[in-house]
Amino acid sequence: MRKTIFYISTILTVVLIINISIIVISDFSRLTEYGLGYLFGKILLLIFFASILFNTRNKKDVPAQ
Repeated sequence: MRKTIFYISTILTVVLIINISIIVISDFSRLTEYGLGYLFGKILLLIFFASILFNTRNKKDVPAQ
């Protein structure tokens, strides 16, 4: 289950990064207040899925010294 969540959040994070970068590169000057809210919502979703990605990654055990 943990691997499934990891891979789904990886895919969604990559899709959101591509979507946000397209909006910022090509349409940022034409955004209205609603468009900025849409962009901000996408950024919040990116942060959410990136945190899930970070928390579900495979952690290697480091031996204590």
